[in-house]
Amino acid sequence: MLKIYLFTALLFTAHLAGAQSWKTYPYHEEGTLIFFPQDEGRHPAEPTEWWYTNAFLTGLTTGKEYSVMLSYFYYPALGFDGFRIFNLADETSGQFFTEALPCVYPVMSQDHLNIQAQVYTGGSEQWTTLEDDQGNLIPFEYQLNATSESGSIDLTYASLKRPLMINDSGFVYQGAEGYSYYYSLSTLDVNGTLTLNGITEPVSGKAWIDRQYGTFNPSIGEQYEWFSLQLSNGMDLNIWELFTPQNSIPDTSTYRHFSIYLNDSSSYSSSDFTLERLQYIFMPDQEKCYSREWHFVHDTIDLTFTTLHDNQEVMLPFRFYEGSVDVTGTVGTETVTGVGFAELVHAYQHPEIEIADQTKNLAKSGLYTIIWDLLNPDDGRPVYYDVGLSLNDSLSYELIAQHLTDTSWIWDNSSVPPGTPFWVMISGYSTDTTLTGSDSTTTALITGVSEPEFRNSGRTLTISPNPVTGQFRIYSTSDLTNSEFILYNQEGKRVMMSEDFTGSEMLLDRGNLKSGIYYYTIMRGKELIHAGKLVFE
Repeated sequence: MLKIYLFTALLFTAHLAGAQSWKTYPYHEEGTLIFFPQDEGRHPAEPTEWWYTNAFLTGLTTGKEYSVMLSYFYYPALGFDGFRIFNLADETSGQFFTEALPCVYPVMSQDHLNIQAQVYTGGSEQWTTLEDDQGNLIPFEYQLNATSESGSIDLTYASLKRPLMINDSGFVYQGAEGYSYYYSLSTLDVNGTLTLNGITEPVSGKAWIDRQYGTFNPSIGEQYEWFSLQLSNGMDLNIWELFTPQNSIPDTSTYRHFSIYLNDSSSYSSSDFTLERLQYIFMPDQEKCYSREWHFVHDTIDLTFTTLHDNQEVMLPFRFYEGSVDVTGTVGTETVTGVGFAELVHAYQHPEIEIADQTKNLAKSGLYTIIWDLLNPDDGRPVYYDVGLSLNDSLSYELIAQHLTDTSWIWDNSSVPPGTPFWVMISGYSTDTTLTGSDSTTTALITGVSEPEFRNSGRTLTISPNPVTGQFRIYSTSDLTNSEFILYNQEGKRVMMSEDFTGSEMLLDRGNLKSGIYYYTIMRGKELIHAGKLVFE
């Protein structure tokens, strides 16, 4: 494990601090933009800010497991200073209770954390830094109390780890226009009392605090998925990905980022990771679908985290999922487990598929290229495709290709008599088939377009040698500039894609492709220029 710590600390700019030297006010980490205790307080110059915490607690009387999420937003509207979200969950039974109410803040200090909130129902709550007997602030220790119709908390927090600065500096650009000053207290010791379902009992456990202020606004900005993870080996991770309005996730630090607490003297931030969605789930009313399982990989860190419950959705001030996750995986050769929270503002839709006009896709005798479009692409929802074929007026379809990732397929119909009518169906689905969609042709297509008919289209194309032994040359009588050559194996998997043509010819190398039959298309955007078969010896 030490080898991993040293490697990551050298590879990324690690922040060094003496063990426990952060347990003091004032505190400032060199090279960062956050100062304590003042940046724990209100920032009048920033339009949006919030104080967020989640906690996992154990009832010391009943032995029940609980989770808590409490967040105060400063965002003036409709005569209120902002709003408060307070969630309580019985993790043992899965019961979930949420309450979001507007509030005013009679007290919101600017030089340290001291929030007095008056919620819409008339209740008074607070989140404030603890003081000693002389009235001095106790660094990174807090008291929280909040009450909803379902229950209440009265908790004390004591941070066990120094602040984790997001993006190393504590400042990050988020989305197309937003920015945020951002830090986390990734592990806090918690003690106090909790009331739920009429039972009040002492509790203890661990918590997380997230603190942001700036222009990024989760209610009007880009949708996102965010995670706080606390691992059994002492590492903590803050991970998030933002989606553009077109549901893409640009590969930049403004849209995808994580920060990791390694130990009390090192941490780092990076955008170099993969986050794959493995499962999705619809809420009980079927209106919203969120991801429920993810696979995160960075360097030697390989984690899978899964939401524990299917009903932890917050309805106000907008719909989003906020709930606990379970973590398993490895860091280097060490097996780790963990707990965390997911905040999911991005929701997923069934794939919408449209088959292109097939009359434009006629090629050499025996070959048809079927092309379709995904009308609602989403980087968080890769789509796999099955191709079905009917020779009996759409009464039944036979699968001729499965689990494709490209949006085209070449059907070799040389065994079907020329002039045979056929129909096509494309089915698309998420990796776990929770999200599905399909489209089919409504009029018959006809097999058997001859070579002379294709030549009369004004283009001829030669690939030689065919069979291919090593290099092969593509030559056309027409200009192929801005076209791409794409090669598929017999299962429909893309195995080669060239750079764009410049002119009418291109020289390619088969590389390490095995002997066999392959199919190719030459596409200019969504226009099929040519399609055919190649034999590799």
